[in-house]
Amino acid sequence: MACNDPARPGNRKGKPVSTALLCDCKPTHITKDDWRIEYKNGSLPAIDPEDTTVAAILAWPEGAEPGPRTPRSGPELKMYRIRHAFMQTIFLRKGDCDLHVEISEQPDKNAPRMIVETPGTSTYCATRTKMYADLQHRGITLTDLNQELSPPLSVEVEGVPFRDQAHTVWFARGSDRVKTLWEIHPAVVRISF
Repeated sequence: MACNDPARPGNRKGKPVSTALLCDCKPTHITKDDWRIEYKNGSLPAIDPEDTTVAAILAWPEGAEPGPRTPRSGPELKMYRIRHAFMQTIFLRKGDCDLHVEISEQPDKNAPRMIVETPGTSTYCATRTKMYADLQHRGITLTDLNQELSPPLSVEVEGVPFRDQAHTVWFARGSDRVKTLWEIHPAVVRISF
C-alpha cells in the first residue's frame, strides 16, 4: 500500500492534531463532487437506533457498488447502535476532516474490522471534543496518521450505515484488517470507562 497514505502509515508516527481541528477543520482533499459526499456527512436522524453488532455488519452483503450520486437505500436508511465494540485504531484524516476509527467485535488485534467515521462538521464538535478528551485521559494522543491502540478501547457507536466504494490501491480506506465496504458514517463514538 502507498507509504504516504495516512490510513496505512507503516512505521511512521503521526503528528498530534490541534484541538482547533476538532471543530473548525477545513478539508484539503474534498469537493462537492466527491463520491456520495452529500449522504455521509449530515446530522444523525432523530429516530430510535436498532441494535446490531460489528459481526452482523461484517456479514452484510456488499452488493453492487452504488454510483457517485446514488441516494442512501436499504440499511443506509436506518440508525444503528453497536453497544459494545473495540476501537482498534484512530486518526484524523486532514483530507476530509473526519475522525476515522476501526472497530472490531473482539479485542484481538487480528479480529476483522469495519470503519466508523465522525464528520468534521460543526454538528459533531461536542462529540469529537469529548472523544479527544477521553483519549487524552487514557494517555493517547490523536494524530494525523492511523495508529494502533494497545490495548484496544471499549466503545459504543451510534450512527447510519454507509456503503463506501472500493478504493484504489493508492488510497486506502483503512488497515488490511478492514473486511467490509460498509461503514457507520456519520457516527458518534463513545469510549467506555
